[in-house]
Amino acid sequence: MRRFDGAARVAVFCAVAIAAARASESSQEPFRPRGRYNHSVHRFFPDLDSRFNAVRYGRWRALEIAWTVGINPGLDREFSSFLTSLLADPPRFPPEAALVTPRFAREAAAVFHALHWGQIFEQQVSDILGSADATSALTAARLERALEAYRRERWALSQPAEEVPPSEALRLAPMSARLLLSGTQLFVRAAEALAAADFGQQRWKVRDTIAEFDSMLPREKTPEESTYRVSAPTVAESFPAVGAHLDRLAQFRAEVYGALVPGGATAESRRQRDARLRDVARRYGLPAGGIGGS
Repeated sequence: MRRFDGAARVAVFCAVAIAAARASESSQEPFRPRGRYNHSVHRFFPDLDSRFNAVRYGRWRALEIAWTVGINPGLDREFSSFLTSLLADPPRFPPEAALVTPRFAREAAAVFHALHWGQIFEQQVSDILGSADATSALTAARLERALEAYRRERWALSQPAEEVPPSEALRLAPMSARLLLSGTQLFVRAAEALAAADFGQQRWKVRDTIAEFDSMLPREKTPEESTYRVSAPTVAESFPAVGAHLDRLAQFRAEVYGALVPGGATAESRRQRDARLRDVARRYGLPAGGIGGS
């Protein structure tokens, strides 16, 4: 009987461990809504997709550096060199976020998951707009379904109650800020190119968008210029809720970078950083527990 009780306890323990592992896996690696349009950009516009991937790598890398050392001239040099070299040979596949930002993912889980789910939603929108079988009605239905799936997630962003002033990160790391804004504008302009044309016209519109991105990296841009309501009027007018959510994600990302200005090099800077990041998380309806030392 004792031998049976021991075996039963081991079986129960194994079942609990497997369930916990599966729950952890699903929270770490979200699955997008199913559809034939998934990976449309990767299949039909590989040059655009590779630049999307470079921007994604750059965003996560910038977060990891800023989380550790803060936003300062050192970040500016390291990140600018990283993204510039990455764009010379853009990656063909997107990054595994938790591997690019291991400390940030572990120590600021709520914000990490919110940004991760935002990236999934952003990719879903591009794939839907770039689908070969897209029609006005079909695209609208798919975007509505993707938006509803995103809204149901625990890490979806809510509308903040008030606006905040521009982040001082723009002043402390101007080159990095310009590169990140250029990356945001690439997604915005690409969405406009995919939404404003039929499948036959999309190729040359996307080609022009890529050429514009490659040539305009050194030029200074404003946060307003990198929004859907300004630079993607077709998306903003045809799918206003989608455009508003994507602009909210960009604003959230900018506020996260602003909160990381102190960095984590000293105990005092970590306290300042964690407090600022918790405030940002609360503004967007995210759980603030588990960020840094909380």
